[in-house]
Amino acid sequence: MAHRTIDVIGGGPAGLAAARLIKLADPSARVTVHERSDSSTSTFGFGVSLTESTMRNLAAVDPRTAEQIRQVSYAGHSLTLRATDRDVQLHGARNLAIGRAALLQVLTDAATAVGVDIRMGSRVDISDTDADVVVAADGARSAVRDKLSAELGVHISHGSLHYMWCGADFAVDTAYFAERSLDDSLFVTHAYPYAQDRSTFLIEADEQTWASAGLAHNEDGLAPGETDEASVRLLEQAFAVDLRGRKLLTNRTRWARFPTVSLDRWSYRNVVVLGDAAHTAHYTIGSGTKLALEDAIALSAALAETPDVTDAFTRYEAARRPGVDRFKHLAARSQGWWSSYRSRHVQAPELVALSYMTRAGNLTVADYAVDHPDVVRSALLHLGDAPVSEPDSLDDWILSRPLAHASLARPGRELASADIPVGVGVRHLTWGGDEVWGEQADELVGRLQADPATAVVVLEGPDDAVAVGARIDLAERFGWHTACAVLVALPVTARPSGAAAVASNRCHAIVLR
Repeated sequence: MAHRTIDVIGGGPAGLAAARLIKLADPSARVTVHERSDSSTSTFGFGVSLTESTMRNLAAVDPRTAEQIRQVSYAGHSLTLRATDRDVQLHGARNLAIGRAALLQVLTDAATAVGVDIRMGSRVDISDTDADVVVAADGARSAVRDKLSAELGVHISHGSLHYMWCGADFAVDTAYFAERSLDDSLFVTHAYPYAQDRSTFLIEADEQTWASAGLAHNEDGLAPGETDEASVRLLEQAFAVDLRGRKLLTNRTRWARFPTVSLDRWSYRNVVVLGDAAHTAHYTIGSGTKLALEDAIALSAALAETPDVTDAFTRYEAARRPGVDRFKHLAARSQGWWSSYRSRHVQAPELVALSYMTRAGNLTVADYAVDHPDVVRSALLHLGDAPVSEPDSLDDWILSRPLAHASLARPGRELASADIPVGVGVRHLTWGGDEVWGEQADELVGRLQADPATAVVVLEGPDDAVAVGARIDLAERFGWHTACAVLVALPVTARPSGAAAVASNRCHAIVLR
């Protein structure tokens, strides 16, 4: 294992962190980072967020770097839904944010301090290197991954929502999301502070807004890397109050659609892929930076455990893939929630907040009620007066509420299989996929809309977490676009998710089996 050579392609958080940690574990290794941008190029991006769990994991293997990141981070802000007439609290101070440039500087200094050779302006192809290990950390548009597409089994799809990263030259008082209308267009921002004088404003536009605001025309004639100034001016008008009359900060700022990247295999021969090059998870539930740092920790540990590169890569993927896949599932549900925001934004802010907090299936109504009981109590008023105050009793209360749908009346929202009504107006549908917002689901929604004979829909399918979440999300689509009573069949273990679905108007009732 002595004098192992490692070439890292990509000088972002994934590559820099991996380089330092590999060198820390094996000081005799020759570790080189190749970053195609030179030192004169301004760092792309604004603020990124990190979770406490990621910081604890980093501190366990590299306490010095973890502390340096904390020193230049911005923490202590909560998350709020900023409605037209009131704010609704979502959660307290959980994450910390840091400017991308500041993070890269910390990681660059940390890597250099242990002897990593960082070469700016170095464009390296995998055919150019004879290193023992090649770490592909060149981001979501990875050239290395694309060159090995067949060998790695690459899958890339793009979401329907258009988004744009911007900044502001002041710190907002709290992280928040808010909708703003401009004529017939609806824009949504995710804003959060990442320094004493800086904030990120991530702004979204759905397909309807994309068309009504003529945003596609704004991109005509733009050169590569050029900011879409016409769209930026429009957004400054829409978010004038949020921006306090100031301008948005930009840096190669233009509209994009989020690429979901998945690989069948994370390595091929002596090449291993990590960070956004290997997998992406939608920004609305976390940060690619979080996954990148955790990948770097796992890869460095695997390489330190065995001199066999193939074995090390196998260990790395085995350690990381289960957690990444779970995170990607949560992120996909969150992405669907935001992509369909227009369909739910007319609800009471507290109900939108409850729907938001339970959107991915990793939090229950009780979880939210522990910290914000008043918000949950207001959100549940559509089910009846005087919700119980004890969080642990909320699921029982929700599922005991009577159902008075035009097509189905029941004394409660929790049915057994024997309670399912029978008749020509009852339709059982099996859904096992996760593409709730894809063409197949669109066609199914369309067929139900065109079928006046169907009064009750029972959605059935497998019991795994992905399938359960997909059925709940598809049920919500049925509720928006049809007059049917929608029931979702769930395993008993998913009862809390079912209660959250009823509470958030995703379905009318659940069937436990």
